[in-house]
Amino acid sequence: MHSRLTEGIRRFTSRAFTAGAVIVSLYLLFFVREPKATFPGRTVIDLWHVRGQDETDPQAPQWFNEEQDAFYVNVVGVPFIEIERKFLTSIVGNVPPDLFEYFGSVAQWSSRGALLPLDEYMERDGFDRSKIFEALWDEVSWEGQVYAIPVGTACDVFYWNKQHFREAGLDPQRPPRTWAELEDYAERLTVRSPDGRMVRAGYIPGYWSPAKESYTFIFWAMQKGARFVSPDGRKVNLTSPACVEALEWEGKLFEKLGRNELIRLRASFGYGAQHGFFSGQVSMIGHKSSLVVEQMKFAPNLEYGASLFPIPEGGRPATTSGAVWIAIPAGAEHPDEAWEYIKYLTQTPVQQRAADYTVDQNIPSFLPSNIEVARSPKQMSVPHNEVFVESMKWARSPTIVPLAHSVFWREYGSAWDRVMRGLQAPLEALSDAEREIQRALDDQLEYYDYYQRHRSS
Repeated sequence: MHSRLTEGIRRFTSRAFTAGAVIVSLYLLFFVREPKATFPGRTVIDLWHVRGQDETDPQAPQWFNEEQDAFYVNVVGVPFIEIERKFLTSIVGNVPPDLFEYFGSVAQWSSRGALLPLDEYMERDGFDRSKIFEALWDEVSWEGQVYAIPVGTACDVFYWNKQHFREAGLDPQRPPRTWAELEDYAERLTVRSPDGRMVRAGYIPGYWSPAKESYTFIFWAMQKGARFVSPDGRKVNLTSPACVEALEWEGKLFEKLGRNELIRLRASFGYGAQHGFFSGQVSMIGHKSSLVVEQMKFAPNLEYGASLFPIPEGGRPATTSGAVWIAIPAGAEHPDEAWEYIKYLTQTPVQQRAADYTVDQNIPSFLPSNIEVARSPKQMSVPHNEVFVESMKWARSPTIVPLAHSVFWREYGSAWDRVMRGLQAPLEALSDAEREIQRALDDQLEYYDYYQRHRSS
């Protein structure tokens, strides 16, 4: 390890001047800005969040600002493409916001000391963890401590086109319940033109969105009991029988349904109304719970159902559900005041008010992380919300290898794609992916161990 660490230091030193130039550039880009607004008599709390195309800010800060006069939450929307870089640069520059609202694993931030642990605040104020779906706490914890509070989620569920089921002689109220039934339904729902070209796919393994060619549903392996990393988080395991069998099944199904035709049809899909499920060119699909709001906008006349995913013989239900969370960055100017806002935001009445607002305004939103709110009458009026709540019983975090999160999904997705295209056998592809992920994890663990030793010295 000493030689690897020495080599890492050597590489770092050789790049010092370049890195210094980059830091100066980033400082000028992000930190030379207008003075922060002031509100006499109030402590200003800066909140950064991802701002989407609709350019809207969350409502809760406005309510908070109206209901008390000690603090003022100043909301700063940052485009998704910029927010990670900007946040990390703010930490390096020691000018972070007081609050950071984001999604995905917190380990990439907390393992580098970028977020404050919240356990003391939670214990002091009697924060009730049980009011939030249990599956979401793994996403916001690291090394036994909580670094963020979940405020929303989006779980994967199974959808099907009821009209297509009728046309194929299938019961429109009964989705496939097993892998074998999914295969059978997929073949019966597929439609080809007289010349043999596929014009409708019953199911396309991995199709989720045009955002990328495929969406690797890791929960197929989870259904068979797969664990992708050792309990201590230091050993990657993608070559277990459960992982290999799940990928073999998907690969065989892709080939059985017509590999070349599926790839061609999938490439023709677009966004919005051109999405394969909305356009009627795909009969069954796995997708996030957020699909229901997109459907109202892009395919309002679509008659469809939602359910848990089909499971293999002897398997159990499984899905993935990541968290939208709010955290306090390390070095925040007003951490105690920031916690006051988190307490306000995560109250059940405030979460209920926010959920009601998004439902009434038909705003794309996440499933509330608060269990009571997720089951409330207004939230249950959202189509298929009962399925989303049921799915949370079986949900697991999509953060499989926290310290090598992006590498995991890149390599696993690449292995999946090679198998679907018939370029590599499942065991070989997974072995290659496992090796690359392990290499990345080892590097990150080496740095993390080094960081821990020096932080405590």
